[in-house]
Amino acid sequence: MSTVLTMATTSSPPEGDTPPMARSEEPASPDAHAVSRLAVVAAWTFVIILPLIGLVSLLLRSTLDPEWTSPRLHVVLFLGVGGGAFVLAYIAGQAADRRGDARVFLLSLAFLVTGGFLAVHALGTPDVLVNHDLPGFKVAIPVGLLIAALFACASAFVDVRPGFAHAVVRHRHGLRWSVVVAMAVWVILTFLELPPVSASTTEGAGAALRTFAALGAAIYAVAALRYVAVFRARTTLLPASVIACLVLLAQAMVGSALLGERTWHASWWEWHGLIVTAYVVILYAARRQWRDERFRQLYLASTRERSEEVSVLFADLVEFTTFAEQNDPAEVASMLSTYYSVATPLIARRFGGEVEKFIGDAIMATFNGRGDQPDHAVRAARAGLELQRQIDALANAHPGWPRLRVGVNTGVAQVREMGGPGFLTYAIVGDTINVGSRLEGRAPVGGVLVGAETYRRLPPEAEVEPRLGLEVKGKRTPVDAYVLRSMSS
Repeated sequence: MSTVLTMATTSSPPEGDTPPMARSEEPASPDAHAVSRLAVVAAWTFVIILPLIGLVSLLLRSTLDPEWTSPRLHVVLFLGVGGGAFVLAYIAGQAADRRGDARVFLLSLAFLVTGGFLAVHALGTPDVLVNHDLPGFKVAIPVGLLIAALFACASAFVDVRPGFAHAVVRHRHGLRWSVVVAMAVWVILTFLELPPVSASTTEGAGAALRTFAALGAAIYAVAALRYVAVFRARTTLLPASVIACLVLLAQAMVGSALLGERTWHASWWEWHGLIVTAYVVILYAARRQWRDERFRQLYLASTRERSEEVSVLFADLVEFTTFAEQNDPAEVASMLSTYYSVATPLIARRFGGEVEKFIGDAIMATFNGRGDQPDHAVRAARAGLELQRQIDALANAHPGWPRLRVGVNTGVAQVREMGGPGFLTYAIVGDTINVGSRLEGRAPVGGVLVGAETYRRLPPEAEVEPRLGLEVKGKRTPVDAYVLRSMSS
């Protein structure tokens, strides 16, 4: 297991191996550098002047406001933009779930809300899919943009109190489902024409909507200023696009309500266009990022490096080298594939762990790497027991297949971003990880050996066999451990 320990703590490619993206990169010519610089300057110019163009065009609408009625274009346009916002919500949500980043998660909720209400607004276009005006559909954009503004502003200030970011990550699934349910309720109330949705008037009319618009515009402006302050020293394309998006959405709220509107006139299309442009900017910037980490530039500092209490599970096949020597390579590969196909979903789906890596015949998995599993020690211990049960069944069905040793340990570790474009990992390192690896090496064949801190967190009915004062490699002082026999389900 010394190899396992080395790879688990360094999280770097094997010596002499070049990351796939790095292999394909060729030295850029001076002309290519010039073109690249020109593209960057053009992109920055576009992002900076776009909000100003939108503001000027809105102010001039009183002198140039022709009518153009096109319900079908309205449906297609907003369904398309709503779909784009959903795509952004999905990829940002995936990144937030994978890395446990509260800022990107809150932005994903803002994208989700905007996309949902844009789609609702589009579906409610009269004379296309419905025969008459439904107030809930018509006011969907101001309401949706206001709710999205709250999430966007929360993302801008989420780093002020670390406890808030931790709570957001811990409750992210509930928050996401709350947003989905709220949008579904809005659609149902709209179709049934029930209050309070049935009392809504047309977009931009009514004191309530004007108040919502003013509040939303102010919230977007505050969020944009906060993003400027946070990223002023490293304002790359993606943060700049977020700032531009927030400014454009603030202007859209001004255009939809505070400045009044005339349906199907140029001013009406104008503020719709601001919303479209806001999300086109974000989609373009996200598309330009490294695919595996599109939102990395927005991650909180605590995402890139933080201390976290975790439980780590190491599992290793006993006498695998002998098995590999005595069997055909195809048989060895088939055994490993079967082993991993059982272990991976068991750890990840059933018990919520994170499979960090496969290392030959070994697996390293962590629990609570994102700080959202207060019962991580119990999860890891139960995963170890169930893993042993299922691998034991496989070994019984295939005589000669190796059996498993499992070690579980709990404690504080450091989660840290390592690498760069082409190879990036968020490694979990520290003495907790090292001891977990050593416990696996001292575990009995077919058994689960847990550290003292893991044992302390198990339910009272857990059946264990003490192994106190174990000497483990690399530790000056002995460690207490316990062979876990059973736990209540």
